Amino acid sequence: MSVPALNLQNKAATYVPGSGDYKSPTKAELEELADKLHDVGEKKAKKDDYDRRLESLASEFLPTLSPEDRGRFIGTVMEKDKGALDSWLQKDRLDKLVDNGRLDDSDRKRLLDGVGRGFGDDHIPKDKAAEFIDTARKPEPAPEPEAPKDDKPTEPPKDILNDGFREFGKDDRVVYDDIRNVSYPGEYKDGWLRFETKDGGKFAVDKASAPDVYALAERNYLDAGQQTIDNARDRAKLDPTAKTDVFSLETSEEVDGHKLKVGDAAMKLMIDEIKGKKDLYDGSPQAEFLRMVEARSAVTNGKFVHPVYENRHINVGGRTKTETENLLKLEPADMKEMLDEGKINQRLDALMRDEQVSSLYEKSLKEAIGKVPEDERKSMADRLAKVVESPDYVQEIGKLPKWDQPRAQADVEDAVSQLGLLDPERAKSAGQAFAMNALARDIDAGLADGEFTPEAEVDGVEAGLGAVTNAMEKAKLPVDLTEGVHEFLDKGGDEAKRDFAQVAKELRENGYAPEDIDKAFANVDFKSDKKDTIRGLISNLDSSGLLPSVSGAIGIASTVRGLVKDGFGETPEEKLAVAGGIIGMVGSLPDAKKLLSNLGKGIDGSALDLLDVDKAVKDNIGVETRYGNQAVSAIGDNVGAADIPPTDIGNRDQIVEGIEQSAGDPAKSNLSRISQSTLKVLSDYSGKAGGVLGVVTGGMGAAEAFKGDSSGAEKAEAVLNVVSGTLDLAPDVLKAGSRFVSAVGGQAAGAVAERVVGAITRGLGPVGMLLSVASELVSVFVNNAKDKKEAGEQYDWFKQLGDDGVTHGDWNLKYDYAVTTLNSFGNARDYINNLRELRGADWGGRQAPGDRSIFDFHREEFADFKGKWEKDRGADTYVEFLDPDKRKADFKREKEHMDEVKEYMDKHPTYFPGYNDWVLDL
Repeated sequence: MSVPALNLQNKAATYVPGSGDYKSPTKAELEELADKLHDVGEKKAKKDDYDRRLESLASEFLPTLSPEDRGRFIGTVMEKDKGALDSWLQKDRLDKLVDNGRLDDSDRKRLLDGVGRGFGDDHIPKDKAAEFIDTARKPEPAPEPEAPKDDKPTEPPKDILNDGFREFGKDDRVVYDDIRNVSYPGEYKDGWLRFETKDGGKFAVDKASAPDVYALAERNYLDAGQQTIDNARDRAKLDPTAKTDVFSLETSEEVDGHKLKVGDAAMKLMIDEIKGKKDLYDGSPQAEFLRMVEARSAVTNGKFVHPVYENRHINVGGRTKTETENLLKLEPADMKEMLDEGKINQRLDALMRDEQVSSLYEKSLKEAIGKVPEDERKSMADRLAKVVESPDYVQEIGKLPKWDQPRAQADVEDAVSQLGLLDPERAKSAGQAFAMNALARDIDAGLADGEFTPEAEVDGVEAGLGAVTNAMEKAKLPVDLTEGVHEFLDKGGDEAKRDFAQVAKELRENGYAPEDIDKAFANVDFKSDKKDTIRGLISNLDSSGLLPSVSGAIGIASTVRGLVKDGFGETPEEKLAVAGGIIGMVGSLPDAKKLLSNLGKGIDGSALDLLDVDKAVKDNIGVETRYGNQAVSAIGDNVGAADIPPTDIGNRDQIVEGIEQSAGDPAKSNLSRISQSTLKVLSDYSGKAGGVLGVVTGGMGAAEAFKGDSSGAEKAEAVLNVVSGTLDLAPDVLKAGSRFVSAVGGQAAGAVAERVVGAITRGLGPVGMLLSVASELVSVFVNNAKDKKEAGEQYDWFKQLGDDGVTHGDWNLKYDYAVTTLNSFGNARDYINNLRELRGADWGGRQAPGDRSIFDFHREEFADFKGKWEKDRGADTYVEFLDPDKRKADFKREKEHMDEVKEYMDKHPTYFPGYNDWVLDL
């Protein structure tokens, strides 16, 4: 948006990239500028114009500042105006200004980038940045959710009903635009979500009891954080989501000379097939689906109807003749008072999951994609594969806070699902690459984090120290560590072992010099009374040249142990061999140096030697050995000689073969042990809390993505089958689990179904085009039939929706009023008593603003009509139920509530010269 530069009245010139005249404003100048911004839109004794203030910030103030100073300025604004985030500085409000054309996308991007820059440069606190981006939510970390035991509705967690929230009931209604401030999936137990509504409602919803409402709330959560995902993609040097959308590709399918996009084309092809079926009966799911799509379009876009009335012909025995006039449009506001939008959404949601409808949609979607030029399909597949296979995106996902991770999950699921529509085999290999990259990242993050479960710490210490004692004879150390280590492991207790693990963590982070050892012991809060014993063991390991290798091995073994439920070996050597094998797998990946950066910086190569990791893998990771010696080699030889514990799992040979194909070249010399170790870990995979692999694949961190009757072992098997590329051999329960797993398993069309349902129930995407298709839906009412037949078919459409249960209880009253009051009565006879008064009032059309229903705007007229209708519903004509004086009273009331009639008419074009001039005389 082009705007004149502000006169900042400070020494800073308007910012021009590359110009040497710009001077960064001081803090005082920024505070002065913030005061000027606050003056914009200020109204004395009235509510400030918040839209104008936000518009001014984005399009007038920020363009005068450099990108760095924009972050400083927004931070200053938040400091000075404590209520900004609760009133005018909100992303929802920003989006609406863009939608209304007051701002454009560049203005929105400038403001969002400014908030991001301010946060990154520490000018905006994390909670305030999150509050702005996430629409006034102040998210706080919460415990990991527990997996529901089955698909039956669960009791709401106690904490979700605090603060005035209540469970969403069967009689409650909500649509997408009502929803505000959704909790993130996983914030509450068993997959429950919290949300508020624009009228102040506070609800908790369970996916099992209200899947349609849950989907709307989840979609709202995802949409509110879309910029977060695009920012993460941008940091990973990837295209934004808008440029990786298969549904936006143009097809050769045309309507009235306009080529349709994939989503619209698929829906049109589906509707064409349904309407072309000669044996379609009204009670079939496909017929009901067609009605629901029409109803959804009506509440979203409005509906053209014929005004209808009974024309009295007294000279023909008191009979009447049905008259219809030219089509007029009832606006969405009118239709929402006749049709129940929430119930329509519920039925659409259920019907899209019906086998008849979903299979037809899948067929239509594939046909629509086939109508996209091949080069465009290939280009889109390249962009989507780049997203899924990107190691940088895996890293960025891992950095997201807990409340944003479900957004990343949805993004990766969507990308791999769409890729599966274009190229199933490529989606499969991309899914494998993503899973391996995510596994590598989770191992690296776990090692850097050092916050292991108690079991993982104990197992890691027992493996590392136990392997030392078993190699004493080969090691030829000057000090025999056997007795001291055995004493510690056998009698020290688990608390002492965890204390030892904490000391090892400190040493890995800070080094192994004498002063580093002293510092480590000073930093650890010992829970046991074995501090001196541990100090002695550390000193002996140090003097034997084993301290860096054993500390590193304990960290890696604890990390790997934290990924599994029940352990990963019996002997110390078996445990270290499995840990070394999984490092061999992820360390062989093409981007291992990037994905395992913490391991490369914090672990000496001698630790990998002790785990029997090949030199080629070490070189690929970028790990150097500074503390290698004969003792390390002796332990490593023992580990290398240990057998990898066997794994009993179906289709084992095919899975191992698939894992081997996933390994990089550096793993080739030790491929069998590496693949068996990977199999061992992933077959018992529990996932690191907050880990990317578990979250995105629908593994242990997002159990609700799977059917409730799937066990932990089955979920682990899903992850294993993704990594190995053998999902075609997996049980159906896995392929019907998370959308990521479904798509990688070749069920991409099914995996995108929820997206389509979400678009339909929000009035977006495929449904948006239907009423613009000539003769598509309104043909029922414009088929050159007799007036009475037209009126009957029109009424039957509403009645059928009533039978479907998606109308409001008084739809028939409102239908009779609407089709009567819309008439101009050009063919009416004088035998209708109030005809002259109606004609004198320039009767006809809605004569109401587009965003107000005729039942509300003409409320006195409608109330009067209702009273007469209820008393004499069988009257031969309803025209005499209309009262021009009531309409005049309605217009007078509306005028008195306007600041100015002209301002009102500018916003609501209800005045037409020569048509209703009398309105101006009120």
